[in-house]
Amino acid sequence: MKSPFIVIQDFLSPLICEKIIEDNHVGQANVNLDGDPIKLERHIALWDHEIATRFQELVPEIEERYNCNYRGLEKVLLQHYPENDKAPAEGPGCGNSVFSRRKWIKNKDVDLVGFIWLKDFNDSLPLDTSYEVYGGKLEFLAHQFSLVPQRGTLVLFPAGPHFITAISPVLLGDLYMLRLNVCVETKEHGLWFYQPSEYPGKWQDWFNDHF
Repeated sequence: MKSPFIVIQDFLSPLICEKIIEDNHVGQANVNLDGDPIKLERHIALWDHEIATRFQELVPEIEERYNCNYRGLEKVLLQHYPENDKAPAEGPGCGNSVFSRRKWIKNKDVDLVGFIWLKDFNDSLPLDTSYEVYGGKLEFLAHQFSLVPQRGTLVLFPAGPHFITAISPVLLGDLYMLRLNVCVETKEHGLWFYQPSEYPGKWQDWFNDHF
């Protein structure tokens, strides 16, 4: 079964995850006009080269899985979602398009999106918030499933509206993730589009006991 997801467990070691959080620790969360904590996103220049170098090793698998030519990786972004049980950490959206006039319109030159969790999901006590978080599931709304944070794991998938995602409320601890925006093209050097017919089955068929 050909999956539209590439999952690499232990893409980053627990130690590296801890160091990235330590180097980019958010002491005071961003807040909105109502004083509620909200997402922070920024480029992590200190770790960009190392992560890009590790990601380069996946290029052959990416080109085979998506029948494409790899064009490049944008700057790696750190995403911080503070503890907030009042609302989803991230509302529905996709990596390269905006919803306008009842349709999705591509507004970014991004074809694949990847996330690397820097903390583990834990829904029981005791919970160590230095490396664990309760909540913050990555939800795939159209496919009706979600992935729980798994420290050091990279999950990569098409960025378009076939894979609209949201992030559930972060109930305990802060969620730290890395976001990778990937650009590809067809083998004929044209625009690449996700073809659902090439990836039959449901989400249960796409994962090999990764989660």
